[in-house]
Amino acid sequence: MNVTRTVAVTALAAGLATAGCTASGRPPTTVISVAPVPAPTATPDDTPITPSLPPLHIDAPNPKDPNGTPVDFAIRYLNDLRASHWHAALNEMGYMERADVDLSDSEDIVGMDVLRNASGGSGHLARCTSGNQFASDAVIIRCGRLNVVVHVETRRGFRGVEVSDFFVAGDHPGQPHTHAYTHLV
Repeated sequence: MNVTRTVAVTALAAGLATAGCTASGRPPTTVISVAPVPAPTATPDDTPITPSLPPLHIDAPNPKDPNGTPVDFAIRYLNDLRASHWHAALNEMGYMERADVDLSDSEDIVGMDVLRNASGGSGHLARCTSGNQFASDAVIIRCGRLNVVVHVETRRGFRGVEVSDFFVAGDHPGQPHTHAYTHLV
């Protein structure tokens, strides 16, 4: 019954609207107004693609700390230098050193200079096999008959071999050092 009543009321309203007359005696004109359809908004998938450019390549150093103890990564570092594996040696450095040397694109130059300093000037070093940590920031590594001081950083996120161009050569006297790479001050 409600459905019948709703249909009847709707029909009556429609009839009254179309049966009405204007003052001139003509039936009224129905004006239908249509609002413009809004422009669709771009979704992330519909975003226009800009002209294709080659991807930007940033040769960033490894962000992870070297594995093992300071003695372990210092031995690997020196042996990588001996073998001219400059990039492998770079990954044994502390993060700040890796970033600095990598950004200047000088891992081979720095590696050769550090090797020269570690060898006492000859540039040749026997295989490094053992060592021990003797200070919070330094280990001593045995390479053949030579003991080499390697400065290390032990804080998480920055761990690794430290190299720089401004360390003082005599901070652990009597041993060659690896940590200065342009010259020993």
